[in-house]
Amino acid sequence: MNRIARASAAVLLAGAAATGALAASAGTASAAGYANSLTRTFTAGDSGVNWNECNSTMRQQNDILSRSGNRDSQVYYYCAPGQFAHGEQAVNLWFRHKA
Repeated sequence: MNRIARASAAVLLAGAAATGALAASAGTASAAGYANSLTRTFTAGDSGVNWNECNSTMRQQNDILSRSGNRDSQVYYYCAPGQFAHGEQAVNLWFRHKA
C-alpha cells in the first residue's frame, strides 16, 4: 500500500512540475516586452493593390527573418490597415520585435 501511495505521489508531483514549467515558460514569453515598428505604408494604388504589395513584402521579409535563424515566434512582419481616404485603404507593414 505504501508503495502505491509513493508511486501515486511521485506521478502527481511530476505532473505538477511539468505543468508549472509550461506555465512558467508561457508566462515568460507573454510577459516579455515586445514593440511594433512601422516599416512601410503602402498607398500607391487602390486598396487591393496596397494589400497585395504589403503581403508580398511581408512574405519576403518573414522569409529573410526565418533564414537568419530567428527562433522567436513573436518576432515577425505583418500587414495592418492604415488610413482610409478617397475610397482607398492604406496598408501598413509592421515589424514586431523585442523592445
